[in-house]
Amino acid sequence: MNFHMSFLRCAASVTAVAAALVVSTPAFSQAAAENDEPPQRTDTPPSNEIVVTAQFREQNLQDTPIAITALSAEMLEARGQQDLTEVGRSAPNVTLREAPATYGPATIAYIRGVGQRDTSFALEPGVGIYIDDVYFPTLHGSLMQLVDLERVEILRGPQGTLAGQNSIGGAIKLYSKKPSGSNTGYLQVTYGSYDRMELRGAADFALTDNLYARLSGTGVRSDGYIKRYDYACTHPGTAIPTSLKVPSDDCLLGTEGGKEYLAGRLALRWEPTSRITVDLVGDMTEDESENGPTTLLFVGQSAAPGLVVPGTTNLPAFFINGVAYGGPDGSPFIAYSPFGNYALDTFSDSPYINYENYADLDPRDGSPPYQAPLKAAIDSWGVSLNVAVELTDTLNLTSITGYREFSGIYSSGDGSPYTNTSQINEVFNEQFSQELRLSGEIGDNVNFTVGGFYFDKFSHSESYIGLTAFQFTQADEIPAETLAAFANLEFRPTDRLTLIGGIRYTDQEKTFRYGRSGVPGSDPALNNSGFPPGTIGTPGGTPFQVAALDGREETYKGDRFDYRAVVQYDILDDVMVYGQFSTGFKGGGVNPRAFFPGQALPHDPETLDAYEVGFKSSLFDRLVRLNGAAFWNNYSDILVTTNNCPGLGGPPTPCALPLNAGEAEVRGAELELNAEPIPGFLIDASLAYLDFDYKSISAQAATSGIGLEDNGQYIQEWQWSIGAQYRIEMGGSGSLTPRIDVNFEDDFNRNADNVDAVTEARDIFGHIDSRVLVNGRLTYRSADENWEIALEGKNLTNKLYYSDIFDNRGSTQSVQGSPGMPRTFAVTLKHNFQ
Repeated sequence: MNFHMSFLRCAASVTAVAAALVVSTPAFSQAAAENDEPPQRTDTPPSNEIVVTAQFREQNLQDTPIAITALSAEMLEARGQQDLTEVGRSAPNVTLREAPATYGPATIAYIRGVGQRDTSFALEPGVGIYIDDVYFPTLHGSLMQLVDLERVEILRGPQGTLAGQNSIGGAIKLYSKKPSGSNTGYLQVTYGSYDRMELRGAADFALTDNLYARLSGTGVRSDGYIKRYDYACTHPGTAIPTSLKVPSDDCLLGTEGGKEYLAGRLALRWEPTSRITVDLVGDMTEDESENGPTTLLFVGQSAAPGLVVPGTTNLPAFFINGVAYGGPDGSPFIAYSPFGNYALDTFSDSPYINYENYADLDPRDGSPPYQAPLKAAIDSWGVSLNVAVELTDTLNLTSITGYREFSGIYSSGDGSPYTNTSQINEVFNEQFSQELRLSGEIGDNVNFTVGGFYFDKFSHSESYIGLTAFQFTQADEIPAETLAAFANLEFRPTDRLTLIGGIRYTDQEKTFRYGRSGVPGSDPALNNSGFPPGTIGTPGGTPFQVAALDGREETYKGDRFDYRAVVQYDILDDVMVYGQFSTGFKGGGVNPRAFFPGQALPHDPETLDAYEVGFKSSLFDRLVRLNGAAFWNNYSDILVTTNNCPGLGGPPTPCALPLNAGEAEVRGAELELNAEPIPGFLIDASLAYLDFDYKSISAQAATSGIGLEDNGQYIQEWQWSIGAQYRIEMGGSGSLTPRIDVNFEDDFNRNADNVDAVTEARDIFGHIDSRVLVNGRLTYRSADENWEIALEGKNLTNKLYYSDIFDNRGSTQSVQGSPGMPRTFAVTLKHNFQ
């Protein structure tokens, strides 16, 4: 990236906010003069006044019979959490990780062992994401920055009646700060490791007596932490051609993992009467970040593609253009491998380098040389309109209308100079949603909500796929539509007993239109693909019938009822217990990554029946909040992706087939603690246990190598986190608040077939080790709370860990990893206008 241009663009993103603050300065001064109340604290004690809206109305967190982790803006700031993946570290049985570069800028989201890792538009998420109650339906673009939020709610367990489709594992709801006309705001600047430069700001002001506005913006840029080297430069004498345009002493081609984005948001609130509130919000994001961090970890051909265990399989040498790409002893392009002694590179043993050039100087299909875009970009914008009308003292009508659109382009490779698994992807999505809710009270003991939901989206993706065996272009269209109706009833027969029932009917339709063709530039006499009509492949190699899929259309239609029943009882004024039965589902569809016509197979929806008991308590005069839950889930038609497709009209590989694997029982338990034993000393902690056990396996899954011995994907048996901070008051000199956060995530498997049925050995190439991450922050605040300066450190122990692994042995005999960031530091200066 050009640092100076990036910095100027980041600065421009906050200029409008700064201008609004300057214009509003007189109003700030007047408000300060008229308000003698002391400044509000910027840390949050564990009071019982946390308000959530999970059941369609405002409720105290402790009165809501759902396992919820609710994080305020102040707590997000105290922990230094700035994107969606970081939020999951403090929520029990929640896994939020940055997707491998192959899947683009996205978040892999699992809650209680249920979710989705593939970002294809044809596949549905397993965790619903909502922005101000507007549904965000794709994993593409879900690697969201947390900008100007009021709170985050993470609802664990199926939310089939309360949230709807694809919230089978749970839901994540982001709520932005609403304008209040308070004439307040802030500006902050951050500088840190890898030349991280960040500017943020917001201003809240009144336009008229009943019209308020809030303007917020952010600009961020940082260098990548994965270094890309030119192999010919670092290894003189190799037959591999150089990718350097000009000679370089350091042999550096660039980096991966760098960030560069601008975001802005304008929110308007109009209160024409005391009974009507209108919120109109518009936002835009321009994300031009670098390609996702990727390193090559393994290369080899296996006699058993579904499972590779060193020492038990044959790994012959793998050659491209006469040069060994990998073999039984490893690969010369691997600098570091967590799987064993496969790193043969002599230049460096660093886990943070690769030899990816994102170029194919001699494409194997005869097409011209190309250079893939060096970015993982998503540009998005959206508007939402929320109208709340108090029809009577006991009856309310809410309308939520939303439109969002995004487009993006991203590239991925394997970390070697061969572009053995090269992909260039362009994505587009537009959506419209409308929700109506009618909520009311009947007497003193009944609350109800009824409503309807309409959702329409159109997604389009184009890709250049460059595999070892063949290359082709892909252009798919996926229109989808959903209609739903729902109802929720709460009945309190006594002061301490509450009975809750919910139901939702959902009708879905989704179409997948395949687009397949050869690579532009190939021999036009051979159908622009290097092979006779109907086939695509490497000239001189095996013809693959990808082109036979072109124009094919598959449609999924389905409807479903979901239910929820709850018994809630207040044992004491501050201790509540509940028992709950709830259901959820994830929509069905068709295989979007068919390499042969026989692989274009449909799959059914996933379904989940969940039984849960829990408690919520506020103890010791509300100085301690302790909540817990235990659950038993019957998980059916589990959707997994296999890399082995025997008997489907082609060879077993290449293959990336989603299929319904069978049924499983998922059991677990969770505890969350928030405490303030003495004023200013805050402690928060969580503990989670999760167990996955297959009870039956489908015939198709068994043929693909999945068995009862496999233990699910992204199943982490144990998770825990603990954080503590203490506000040290220094009188007129202000305050000093040190904070420490420690997070543990157990090891897990990202592949569906992860244990050998005979040897019981696990598939190491789909296995991700456990990790402990330690973060720290030290914040100084002036006595008037107008100035803050904070020093933060993340991954203080410099732990090497992988956020995820992309196992591509089914297509290119290679495995890539996504290393997490090493130790970093940053300093932030913030000015609050009050």
